[in-house]
Amino acid sequence: MLTSEEFDKLATLLKHLHICMGLKFALMDDQAREIFTSSTQTDFCAAVKNAPGGLERCLSCDAAALREMTATQKMKKYRCHCGLIEVALPVVENGRVIASILLGQFLDETPREKQWRRSLSLLKWFPDAEGLFDSYGCLRQVSSEELTSLIEIVHACIAEVRLQGMLSAARMSDGRRLKDYVLQHYSRPITLDELCGHLHMGRSKLFELCHREFQKTPGELILEARIDAARELLENPKLTTAEIAQAVGFPDASYFCQRFRRVCGKTPTEYRRERRD
Repeated sequence: MLTSEEFDKLATLLKHLHICMGLKFALMDDQAREIFTSSTQTDFCAAVKNAPGGLERCLSCDAAALREMTATQKMKKYRCHCGLIEVALPVVENGRVIASILLGQFLDETPREKQWRRSLSLLKWFPDAEGLFDSYGCLRQVSSEELTSLIEIVHACIAEVRLQGMLSAARMSDGRRLKDYVLQHYSRPITLDELCGHLHMGRSKLFELCHREFQKTPGELILEARIDAARELLENPKLTTAEIAQAVGFPDASYFCQRFRRVCGKTPTEYRRERRD
């Protein structure tokens, strides 16, 4: 998995690519949450998104591409619902997609007029599709060769971030790496195989490490991180118990309350009331 520092580093590199190429880049985590997006978009796309239902169409189009990319774990090049070229690139680790990069809002090298006719046929829902002609004419055309080179550069950026992360991790103890990983990912399900893959060790070694460093099992270490996070969130009176349960990685509020009471000796509601008093 990418750490928050590695996400930041990759986002910075993508920002530099955006400045050089003038293309839009977006970086998403493994839950398809946006970590970074270039600050500008084309006038054409801005007009489409501002039209009634336009943003929903754009989000639906991207979501469908990300689902297919995640299922195949391969790059997905496609035309969006307006006929523009988009590319979804997966970042794969241990057989799963841990992040994705979107780039797009451009045309290919085929005649612009032909692509415009295709887009017009897709934009029948738009109030004044013909009025988009000028902004469409400003869209950048990217050749197949240029796109191939750009994708190779993006892969090089990913490799650089991973290399720096590996060098940093090599300087950390296994116990620190385990604790940091749990603190970064407790909000979603964490499996033993995932922890073993991150630390490059078998299950027996993982349990030995947890017992030696923390006097806990891996499950207890994860539970501790979730309960600690829940205590902090309970300070916010606007959050419901169900919202807190979801935020810290529990499948439902009932199970969260059960585990919280077992660890803390009181229910989340009782804990919140005592803190308030």
